[in-house]
Amino acid sequence: MVLYYSSTGNSYHVAREISRRRPGRIIDMAKAEDNESYVLPDGETLFMVTFNCFWGVSKFVSDFFRLHRFSNVKKIVAVITCGGYLGAGDYHLNRILKAVNLPKAEVYELVMVTNYIVIHEVPDADSQKRLLSEAEIRLQRILDDKEKPCRSSPVARIFGRAVHSLYSIFRRTKPFTASAACIGCGKCAKDCPVGAIELTGGRPVWQKNICDHCLRCLHNCPVSAINYGRATLGKSRYGYPEQGES
Repeated sequence: MVLYYSSTGNSYHVAREISRRRPGRIIDMAKAEDNESYVLPDGETLFMVTFNCFWGVSKFVSDFFRLHRFSNVKKIVAVITCGGYLGAGDYHLNRILKAVNLPKAEVYELVMVTNYIVIHEVPDADSQKRLLSEAEIRLQRILDDKEKPCRSSPVARIFGRAVHSLYSIFRRTKPFTASAACIGCGKCAKDCPVGAIELTGGRPVWQKNICDHCLRCLHNCPVSAINYGRATLGKSRYGYPEQGES
């Protein structure tokens, strides 16, 4: 079984590749039924793919494991995509799993193209191609058991708590805006995994004070009308080349 949570297609692509190598159910966590139960066949590994979120995982992922039941889970392998450094993401995820009595996960960092343009810039096309090619090689090595899982240092774990504490600040939706370029298509409202956006008078309105800060709305807007304060103005958007509609 492969669970995935993706904002701009990196994690979705990884999940598809895992499913190709390890046949089984592939589940988009953002579309799962509330309180759904998952029973793994004997001997099957639970794979989980998501993106790095302030040296951890997002609130949505944390809540997913808290709100859904899992049975017959003997082994968990997590692949966390990131733009450069996982930090203490392995430690953060395993604290969540421990709290719901699930086994400790083998966590692997997979550097791909960053989409966190609140701070960074999307790399140029040549750099993207190189990063994704290198990620593909590493992913296959992970699936061939040729890579060692991450094990964050005690120092990284201490700093990780501080870094992840910033997440609660950036989850605030007040900085989100939609420019005059907005065409009122409603894609942002439809795609939001936590239902934070409503279309009012043909314009997106962030009707919740906080969201998951996945930036799916910002990157997937067909006319790049959505911004997060001034930090993202004029910056390139990103979507994995095979993203499609997922």
